[in-house]
Amino acid sequence: MNKLYVIPVVILVLAVPAYLFLFDEGYCPEIEEMEESNIQIIGDSVFGSGAEGCTDISGFMSLALDLRVIDNAVPGSTVIGDEEIPSQYVSKKWDWTIIDGGGNDIMGICAEEDCDETLDTIITDDNKGLMPDLINKAKQDESKVILIGYYSVPKGSEFEVVVLEIEILNDRYEEFAAVNDNVYFISLKDVMDPENTPEYYSDDLVHPSEEGHRVIGEHLADFITAN
Repeated sequence: MNKLYVIPVVILVLAVPAYLFLFDEGYCPEIEEMEESNIQIIGDSVFGSGAEGCTDISGFMSLALDLRVIDNAVPGSTVIGDEEIPSQYVSKKWDWTIIDGGGNDIMGICAEEDCDETLDTIITDDNKGLMPDLINKAKQDESKVILIGYYSVPKGSEFEVVVLEIEILNDRYEEFAAVNDNVYFISLKDVMDPENTPEYYSDDLVHPSEEGHRVIGEHLADFITAN
C-alpha cells in the first residue's frame, strides 16, 4: 500500500470512534464545558429515562443555573435493595441533594400484593425507613435535601393501578420534610398534571416528555436559586 494512503486511513479509523463518542445522543457540549456544581441528583427514571443530550432534568437544571448538575439517577431503580437508590449517593459536602424514589418499589409489589410492608420499608408514617436514613446521611454531609413527590399519571398509565399507594408515599415524604430542617418537599403535581399539561408526559404515560423535563428542571433550578 502506498504510504501516502496509510496516514489518512489511520486518522479515519481513530476519528470515527472519537466522533461517535463525543457526539452520540447523550453528548451535550454546553453542559460538559460548564463548571461543576455542588448539586447531586439520585433516584429513578423520572429524572430522564430516554432523554437525549441536554434534554433530561439535570440538563435543563444545568442550563438554567449555568453549572453542571451531577446526575447519578438510574432508570428502573428502587429504594429497597442492595444496589439501589441509596447506593447512588456519593458522600461529599454537597450544597443540595435531590432525591426521588419508591414508585418502582410500589409498582413491582403493590399492583399484586398488600403494600403496607413495602411502604413502611421505604418510609413509615412516623418518619423511619430507608428514605429517612438516606436523607439523614446527606444531611450529615451538610447537604440540604429536596425530596420529590411524584406527579399524577394520565388515565391508561400502567401506574394507574397504584395511584393510592403513590399518594400515601407522597404524603409521608411531605410530612417528613415538614418536621426536618433543611429538607424540602417539592411535589411535581405543582408542575404538571394530566388535565392541564398533557404535553408534559411522554407517550408511555409514565415519564415526562422533553417539555416535562424542561419545566421540572427549571422549577428545581428556580427553587435552588431562591433558597
